Amino acid sequence: MLKLQNVSVTFRGHGKVVHAVKNVSLHVEHGEIFGIIGSSGAGKSTLIRTVNLLEKPEAGEIFVRGEKISALKGAALRKSRQKIGMIFQHFNIVGSKTVHDNIALPLRASGTPENEIKKRVPELLKLVELTDKEFSYPGELSGGQKQRVGIARALANSPDIILGDEPTSALDLETTESILNLLADINERLGVTILLITHEMQVVKKICHRVAVMQAGEIVE
Repeated sequence: MLKLQNVSVTFRGHGKVVHAVKNVSLHVEHGEIFGIIGSSGAGKSTLIRTVNLLEKPEAGEIFVRGEKISALKGAALRKSRQKIGMIFQHFNIVGSKTVHDNIALPLRASGTPENEIKKRVPELLKLVELTDKEFSYPGELSGGQKQRVGIARALANSPDIILGDEPTSALDLETTESILNLLADINERLGVTILLITHEMQVVKKICHRVAVMQAGEIVE
């Protein structure tokens, strides 16, 4: 499903050179929940952002569904990204839009007709157990509910893989538990592959099938 081969990312600026990711190779199987754990600054977020080329690697190759995504550009890259959902640490939902419209954003971006959007959004809300919040605004939601909106949005275009960038680190313990249960349920019911980065061992123990340990830009275990 996902293969990274000798991926490296280097940042340069203000007279400094930072090797954020160093020669990382990784293979995630279809339907797997794969965790990457490491402390702050280990390079986890940079690495996960290379999967959909939000961060372009200076070296190495990235394959998603057997397709060499690291070689794609323009329309071909945008089309491939539609099948890669992403969940963010701080939710990244638009405060001025309703829950319905936040979830509809990727559907509209991909050109989905409005009549299909009206059917798809309630389906996603039912999946994440937020049916009664469709026309609420983010300011009316708890942190856990906001993350459920983020998960629904990530699933909007029926992706093959979901990238989770510290999706529970802004949540309390009880809410973290409920979000992890939801992700495990989505993985089991939909067969979606999940690549999850975290600094919390409880997250890894709870739902990950396999885990890699990252330190100073490298996979060390």
